[in-house]
Amino acid sequence: MKYYSSLDLLRFFGLFGAGLFGGWLLDYTWLGVSLAAAIWILLQHREYVTFREWAKEPLRRPEFETDAWQLGADTLFRSYKRQRKRVQASLLRMRQLQSITDALPDAAIVLDHHGCIVRFNPAAADLLRIRDRDRGLPIVELVRHPKIIALVRGGPNRGPIGREPGARDTAEREPVEFESPFDDQVRLEARLVQVGETGSLLLLRDITQLHKLLTMRQDFVANVSHELRTPLTVILGYLETLQEPDLDSDTHRTLVGRIVPPARRMHALLQDLLFLTRLEAREGLPLEGIAPIGMDTLFQRVIEQVTGPASGVHHIHIDVGTSTRLLGVPAEIESAVGNLLSNAVRYSPDGGRITLIWKDDAGGTRLEVADQGIGIAREHLSRLTERFYRVDLARARVQGGTGLGLAIVKHVLKRHGTLLQVESEPGKGSRFFCVFPPSQIVPANRQLEAVG
Repeated sequence: MKYYSSLDLLRFFGLFGAGLFGGWLLDYTWLGVSLAAAIWILLQHREYVTFREWAKEPLRRPEFETDAWQLGADTLFRSYKRQRKRVQASLLRMRQLQSITDALPDAAIVLDHHGCIVRFNPAAADLLRIRDRDRGLPIVELVRHPKIIALVRGGPNRGPIGREPGARDTAEREPVEFESPFDDQVRLEARLVQVGETGSLLLLRDITQLHKLLTMRQDFVANVSHELRTPLTVILGYLETLQEPDLDSDTHRTLVGRIVPPARRMHALLQDLLFLTRLEAREGLPLEGIAPIGMDTLFQRVIEQVTGPASGVHHIHIDVGTSTRLLGVPAEIESAVGNLLSNAVRYSPDGGRITLIWKDDAGGTRLEVADQGIGIAREHLSRLTERFYRVDLARARVQGGTGLGLAIVKHVLKRHGTLLQVESEPGKGSRFFCVFPPSQIVPANRQLEAVG
């Protein structure tokens, strides 16, 4: 690159030519040349001072007298601007990455090659109770759990204890599950990911709900198998007996009659399972086929379906204190009320009083089924809506039922904007109720066509 321009060269030779000519005229040639050199040195010193002042704040464009200094400073200025843009772009990417990491619902912890904390996101602070003062400390000293220690010390970034750094074991990089050392009700999953050659990223997430769902699924399969196996065993036993060649007609009719109840039990169980599956599949979706439901008419219909010929065994009363109607899916609401009434009939003694209530309540309209049955202990209340959960397994087998009724009620009410609540005391009966919001209630004279 050419740094000296023609003007700079003209200044240089002009100055020294003038000094040489003046010295020759005065017969002091060396003095003229020395004076010219001194002027040139002073000029360069002034440019140097200007460059030094500019270098303290190189964000502005430099201005020099000579082209040599100007061109050199311009080159540095452009290089600095390019470098500054690259640094700004890197900082922007880092901030964006940090904001993304901070927004993650899962815990993310950056570790150095010694397993010490470099940085972490808010989720890690909440999940593992890490604070800013913990930066630089080994993660295994803050989260003391054997599986975390094994994962970090045997992860992709370092070899296990007693192994040279850099040695790897694929199995040791698999995610691990463990209970939180700070809360035994919380279950965590951790995995270690190598980041470059000198660090790693520890990722943790709360899998408590997922673990519960997997456990519930396993329990569900086991319960369904049990519920189906019992009546199926009875049916197969009777069918094998029916194959006897010398069976008389009276015994034949008796055995056929005994097959019907377990077959109906299996049919009812499958029907409830299919209905519950449809409810769960529609959870969060808009209601289809909604219409105003007259609760007095619905109560009468449900009583006839549930009690049938045995309607006189229990004293069932209807208490409708408002003419408003419920805006919902008739089949689903009828199923929910039917399951609540069946539950009350099943666990009430003969001659017990059961009341179906529809009345105004604070914040909405209340649907309630109250009985004077055996009641439920407090420790069972939170689990009543679990599928196949039984307060008294022996009594449940005698009384019948599929064990899915309250689970169906819970999902139906949730789809209609409310929650099932239970108040009960052993020996004094139970009250199953919910309060529908005003958005689900319409005046008695309003007509609405069912949709869907």
